[in-house]
Amino acid sequence: MTPHPGHRQMKHVVVGTAGHIDHGKTELVKALTGVNTDRFKEEQERGITIDIGFAPLPLGPDLTAGFVDVPGHEKFVKNMLAGIWGIDLVLLVIAADESIMPQTREHFEICSLLHVKRGLVALTKIDLVDADIAELAAIEVRDFVRGSFLEEAPILPVSSRTGQGIDRLKEEIGKAARQIEPGRPSLLLRLPVDRVFSMRGFGTVVTGTLVSGSIAEGDEVAVYPEGK
Repeated sequence: MTPHPGHRQMKHVVVGTAGHIDHGKTELVKALTGVNTDRFKEEQERGITIDIGFAPLPLGPDLTAGFVDVPGHEKFVKNMLAGIWGIDLVLLVIAADESIMPQTREHFEICSLLHVKRGLVALTKIDLVDADIAELAAIEVRDFVRGSFLEEAPILPVSSRTGQGIDRLKEEIGKAARQIEPGRPSLLLRLPVDRVFSMRGFGTVVTGTLVSGSIAEGDEVAVYPEGK
């Protein structure tokens, strides 16, 4: 079917969070999208992200970002890997009061190994530090990303608690998203599966990031390598 000449085709980009535990990734996604991606009771009780979560962010009439929020704890790095694979844009989250930490480095290295090409840095919890500490943290971050795919990325001070910098971060995500080349929907459907679970009333549900191709309601797909 040929689109109407005046029809705008919706563009979707996938944004993945990365960063150390307790640096505010989930809180930041909630501040941006209004969605709490910590959907499990255990996550809410413990105050940590265990599994990957998802949230949409409309960025205009023809652009939507889908957030993949990943765990920051070192024990859940395999879950982080499942979420970060296939993203278009990374949002590296670093708390101003702690700066670079072990999983900051680990997640950053994973993104580099997976050849993530674009991203931004959110300097979170800016409301907890004074101007001098915030400036020092930004200098440390700029030195940390030097020579990498994030070398020219903006470092954006934000506070999920007060809302400081959230609108500016949305604008920068939109700018970066518009620079991403659209996917190749004409290619064979490929959807690496991140999770499989059952939901009452629906049955088996699988989630993943669409790498190529397209899918519509009623289509039949095959699971490889089993070929089912």
